[in-house]
Amino acid sequence: MERRDYIVNLVTSPGGMALDALSVAVGIGVGLVSGPALGIVAGVASYAVIFAIVMVSGLGSTMASSEMDRRAWSAARGHLAAAKEARNRLASMRVPDPEIKALLELAATRGVAYLAACESARSRDPLAEDALAECVSIADLYLKELDGAATERRYGLADADPFADARARTAAALRDKAAIIEKAALDLSGGLSPADRMGVKESL
Repeated sequence: MERRDYIVNLVTSPGGMALDALSVAVGIGVGLVSGPALGIVAGVASYAVIFAIVMVSGLGSTMASSEMDRRAWSAARGHLAAAKEARNRLASMRVPDPEIKALLELAATRGVAYLAACESARSRDPLAEDALAECVSIADLYLKELDGAATERRYGLADADPFADARARTAAALRDKAAIIEKAALDLSGGLSPADRMGVKESL
């Protein structure tokens, strides 16, 4: 963490704001008794002393790190909301092909596991979120191909935009994306599968 970021995170952390409030309270208290000038001096001096103690004791690093983590998690929630929306869309898509439908449900199920792992670890993996979004795009392309092919058959039209091996390519792409989501969930869970975690609990 750079020094500027360290100072900003420390000052804006709950503990840092408490130090600000304490210094102001000291300044006001002294000011009411001894006058505004001494109150200002007392407030500044108390802040400097407390800040120095916090820095030297190592508490400042803990406070700044916690605030940085809080901000990062707050920013991550926006990305996770988009990932959840993509996951919900996958789960609700109507696809006539049973295999493609099953793969979409697989990706959606792994999306649930990924989101749960994110909440537990308070972290995220952009690759998994991209994979969820790409699953939606892949499914949309496949459905458009089915619609286009149906229209061409109905009216005896030539295929104006050939999509060779659409089903097989769609299935392969969805499997790849589902694997990425699964790996991200596993990594965020410490690299342990549910069976591994249960084994650890049973051994305790």
